[in-house]
Amino acid sequence: MTATVTRAGAERLTRQRPAPRQRRRFARLPAVYLLPAAAILIGFAVYPMFVLLRMSVSDVGPTNIVGEWDFIGLQNFAEVLSGSEVWQSALRTSLVAAVLLASNLVLGFLAASILAVGGRVTNLVLGIMVFVWALPPIVSGSVWKFLLDDSGAVNGLIGLVGVEPVSWLSSPSLALWAVAGVVAWASLPFSTLILRGGLLAIPAEVIEAAAIDGAGYWRTRFQIVLPLLRPTLWILAILTVLYAFKSFDFFYVLTKGGPGTATNTLPVQSYNSAFMNFEMSTGATVAVVSMLFVVLIAIPYVRSIRSEVSE
Repeated sequence: MTATVTRAGAERLTRQRPAPRQRRRFARLPAVYLLPAAAILIGFAVYPMFVLLRMSVSDVGPTNIVGEWDFIGLQNFAEVLSGSEVWQSALRTSLVAAVLLASNLVLGFLAASILAVGGRVTNLVLGIMVFVWALPPIVSGSVWKFLLDDSGAVNGLIGLVGVEPVSWLSSPSLALWAVAGVVAWASLPFSTLILRGGLLAIPAEVIEAAAIDGAGYWRTRFQIVLPLLRPTLWILAILTVLYAFKSFDFFYVLTKGGPGTATNTLPVQSYNSAFMNFEMSTGATVAVVSMLFVVLIAIPYVRSIRSEVSE
């Protein structure tokens, strides 16, 4: 009887177990599902990057952009890195990143702390922030260009208190800070929403225990909540720097890199070299240099993501 039952169970297991051919088909399924994503990634990311790298080591101009490109090795990199313009552009990009870090981390944390409390006003403010964040940079940049014009609304407001009009976008000493302020204004909603999500994920028992111990609202925020938000702040800081190094649209709409080269960041210099001066190889080389900066910054971001996943 026992042998009969055992033989029946073995036969049932054999029937339930997939055949070798079926198992191989199941094993190939994940790869099949990944094919569309892989094709899109290769077509829209890997191939353009390959063309960019090839252009940076070739002699490409308007006369041979369609045709054969002569390979010249690292000559473009030697010319670009030996000049001062790319380093000045890197410095301006770093200054923009510093403004964004101060805005996104400090103002973002303060705004997230205020908006962590629910209510109709909070919902209204969050809705406005999502609207601002979703606006295309071309639209919001154009609005700010009118506002910061010499005869714009901003100068009109400060004129009410007797302040002389300020050349926000045409002054070489102010233009970079003005554009950085606009970029910070556009990125602040994103950082506030991220930090607000981190604040709401903190257990309420921790906040209640701090209140029982007599800690005030802001003391709890700075001495208890802020350390708990450190992983979120770290990832947000890296994303902010990455955003600064790829930000181009606001600079293009507001100043196009001017006046002179006052707002020439690395992306703007790459665009102007390639499409305004028709020095395609130089533009590609500056883009590759900028990409190297981004890769160096992205490494700690990837390591942070991996450590969070492992935890």
